[in-house]
Amino acid sequence: MRQFFEQYHYYNRPISKVGPRYIPEYVTDFVKWNDENLAETTNVKDGRDYMTAQSILNTKQFRQTARRGIGGYCNSIKEWPDFYTPKSFAAMNILHAITMPMPKVQPADKLHVGKFIPQTLTDQVSTAEVVQTWDSGDEVNFDGITPGVYYFKANHGSAYNIKVTIPCSDDEMAHIRSEADRWLGTSYGENSCQWWYRFIDRKVFLEKSLTSNPDDGPLQDFRFHIINGRSALLQLDVGLGTEDRHNPVYDEKLNYMPHEFLRENLHEVPLPEMTEAAQAAAIQLGSPFQYCRVDLYVQNKSLILGELTFLPNAGRRAVQSPELDEYLCSFWDRKMPEVTRIT
Repeated sequence: MRQFFEQYHYYNRPISKVGPRYIPEYVTDFVKWNDENLAETTNVKDGRDYMTAQSILNTKQFRQTARRGIGGYCNSIKEWPDFYTPKSFAAMNILHAITMPMPKVQPADKLHVGKFIPQTLTDQVSTAEVVQTWDSGDEVNFDGITPGVYYFKANHGSAYNIKVTIPCSDDEMAHIRSEADRWLGTSYGENSCQWWYRFIDRKVFLEKSLTSNPDDGPLQDFRFHIINGRSALLQLDVGLGTEDRHNPVYDEKLNYMPHEFLRENLHEVPLPEMTEAAQAAAIQLGSPFQYCRVDLYVQNKSLILGELTFLPNAGRRAVQSPELDEYLCSFWDRKMPEVTRIT
């Protein structure tokens, strides 16, 4: 199967000297490489259950998707992505996002993520309680819903959420309905290579807050990066909503790493009691995919699945520590993302 050598031609014209003007040529060669490998690959999935960007998009849309992913990476990180050897975590995620097979019932859909909890984990892992769903802002109504704290969300993208205390005022309700229509009218991911979001049946929904009961104790926020079936990195989200928010990180054996990932890593934080159980669950949840970030919350010895994410930050943020980038890329060594043929 042809390797992606042609990129080295473009390394002779680094972006620092020529700017982004050679991105179209790079994308042309990437699409050609994809087509040639597609004809030879032994990676095959059933089209009744799976899709890829190449199988579900037309030729023009597929090229646009590749260009947005590669171009976004180049413009943000100021280098060409190396798709031949794993040298950049962000580049590996871009390659994986463009080539990966995605189940048609999507794990990226926040309303369907619970369907991807394996039977062996159903007594350990659950999802937050969804109270109600709606198809439009006009339909949203909180009449009859028990007073308390909730989160109003959309299922087809990131950063679509509003903290809601019910009952709410008329002005708050008007804002919620307006945001619902704005979210539902947005084809999330079209400006990146997150092509799968456009095939989610868009809904807005009300979810019960995980922190509404003070007796439940603190909520621990774990983000496990699973690469080729291994828990490559644990990223803790500490101090959310405060000036001290930071992300301490831990290796596969849960040893603290004094390196910065995508956010500041200020200092080591003692790992919570349920860390090993959460890691074991995350490996099971993420192993069906070559790369997946598994977001788990732990409270009162219960594991709650937040979401499965396949391209954090749209692949446009570089790992801040070269040592950590090299460590993460070692999990791709000899097992690079490859194209999949849908039949």
